[in-house]
Order: sequence, then structure tokens, then C-alpha cells
Amino acid sequence: MLDKVPNQQIVPFVEDHRNILILAPAAPLDLEAMATLQAALKRGIEMTFQIEESELVAEPLPKQDERQALMFYEAAEGGAGVLTRLATEPQAMAQVAAAALRVMHYKGPVGPWSVAGLPALEQKPPDGHSICEAGCYQCLLSYFNQPDHDHINRRNTQAIEMLVSLANAQVTAPGVVTEQASSSTLATAATGQGDELFARWQQALLTGGFHLPDQYQAPALGGALIVAGWYKSTRAAVVLATPSPAQAAALLDKGYTVVDMSDPAHWVAQFGQYPLIFGGVTGNSPSSNTINVNKYVKE
Repeated sequence: MLDKVPNQQIVPFVEDHRNILILAPAAPLDLEAMATLQAALKRGIEMTFQIEESELVAEPLPKQDERQALMFYEAAEGGAGVLTRLATEPQAMAQVAAAALRVMHYKGPVGPWSVAGLPALEQKPPDGHSICEAGCYQCLLSYFNQPDHDHINRRNTQAIEMLVSLANAQVTAPGVVTEQASSSTLATAATGQGDELFARWQQALLTGGFHLPDQYQAPALGGALIVAGWYKSTRAAVVLATPSPAQAAALLDKGYTVVDMSDPAHWVAQFGQYPLIFGGVTGNSPSSNTINVNKYVKE
């Protein structure tokens, strides 16, 4: 008779990678305000970046009855890059907060948002009554936030003040300083290695008001190549060191436009040549309106 194999403990596990954004108010907010802010910002993000409700998850931290911060993460592994844009694009958070206020039945103002001006901007039907009081399925309530329905209140003063502040704010991303900062400081903050060319390129993006990448300094092709900026929506890879023909071909095979910006003297022309990647510039040539995704570009 064969010896019996002893029981062994098996622990299955799974590992994945997701984009996460944590928003922590500088001053504590009450439970109702945090629940309302969570629902409003989630709806604002979905509307601004045109993603499905199921693609974004919002949860309070550290727990439901002690809400000190809000955590947003993209449900799909890899995600659509919207949280990266929120953390890096100066106007993205303001756009999200403004969209949230419009979802809460307020019309956009002429000029900046203000708490005092909101009552006059409230959308109402012909009978003059409010569309809803605390919340409805047209604004902040949804199937996904049912446990918070008792706490959500679109008229919560703290939540409204926070959204108005965000709608008038501008984001400064970690590792990105103002235009007045020196290039060397920017390079050190951005890469930790004093990469001056990367800092100059990043500063050029900010100064020109161009679209910021979804991901900076990302390894590609198994770490053989560093991509200075990934633009996921346009499937573009910006490099600041000329790749080898084999590396360029490998990225092209994956459907990426490879833009070699290793020479700063050509940056102005390249920003103008690819408005669908960088935005902010228009032109009359065919290349101003189309991108050839099977082209390796070096000006």
C-alpha cells in the first residue's frame, strides 16, 4: 500500500496593477459631505472623460464610518489613464468638479464658480420647484452607491464649497513645478536623476498648454527602451533618445506612433505636426488632422 501523501496547505493568490488616485481634503469633512463629494466627483470623472460607470470605483478611506479620504481606481487593469490625467493636467480636476456641479442641477456660470451664485444657477422645471432635494438618479444616486443613499445630499454646504473650490483650482502634479522654476529643479523632481532633456520637454508641454502624457518615463520592450511619454488614447510613444531600428519597428508592430523628440530644435514643428497627440496647435497641412500610426517619426 502506497504511503498516503500528507495534506498540504495551498494559498491561491492573484496580482494585478491599477491606477489609483487618493483625494484627502486639507480640512476634515463630515460623513455626509464626504459621501456627497465621493458621488459627485465619480459622476464628474465619468462625464468628463466619457467612461462607463462600471469602469471607475470610488471608496472611502480608511472605512465607511470614518471618511478621511476618497480613493478612486480604475476597475480594468491598466485602465483608461483618466486618473493619471487628473493628477497631471492642470485643468482636469476643475473640469471634473464643474461637471459634477452641472450634474447636481446647476448651470455653468459666466465666469468663475461661486457658492453665493449657485442658487441663481439651479435648474428648475417650469413650475419653479427643484428637480430634487437631496439627490436623485438623474444626479448623484446610482445602483453602485446604494449604501450611501442616506448620506448623499447635493445641498450639503461643505461638499458644495469643496466642489466650487476645485472648479476654480489648478492642479500642480508631484514632480512638476511652476514655469518659474529652473529646468534643473524640474528635472530632479521629475526623474530623480537630473535628466535635463526630459525636464525641458516636460516644461515645454506645460508652457505650450499641450496634452500631458498618461504615463511618464515608462519602460518599454522589456525595459530596453524608456518612453518619455505614453499617450494611450492616440497610441503614441514619445522618446527623447533615438531608438534603434529594431526598437522602433517593435513599437510600430504594436500599433504605436513613435515620435522621436531627441532634438529640442525640432520640438515646435513636432508639436504642431501632431495636434491629435499634443493638442493646442492647429494647422492647414494634412498632418494637422491625421496621424499615421504606422510611421516612425524623427524630424
